[in-house]
Amino acid sequence: MEEFITQMMALNEPKILFILCGIFIFADVITGYLKAFKNRKVNSSISRDGYIKKIAWIVALLLGFAVDFLVKVELFLIGSALVCVATEGISFYENLNELGVTLPFNKYFEKMKGE
Repeated sequence: MEEFITQMMALNEPKILFILCGIFIFADVITGYLKAFKNRKVNSSISRDGYIKKIAWIVALLLGFAVDFLVKVELFLIGSALVCVATEGISFYENLNELGVTLPFNKYFEKMKGE
């Protein structure tokens, strides 16, 4: 576990963090659309709300970068990126589950939902 934390802390290059968040955001959007098409629930207002959330993530990352740059620390961007990756990753994982992709951790997500 310590090695994992050390490797994650090494990901303090802003470009890498932005790319990593972008990948997770993109994956969530694509699987979200696939889920909507599968369930025949494509809705422009839901899409709009989702895009607003994605733009808010980008703003949070930029704000984290700016605070780190001004204060000369490497904390806010990393924190924002970790929360973004975790949130978008969970959403991506849930979308895959609803699309019928069986993944090893599905049983834990079902327990968290109370199913």
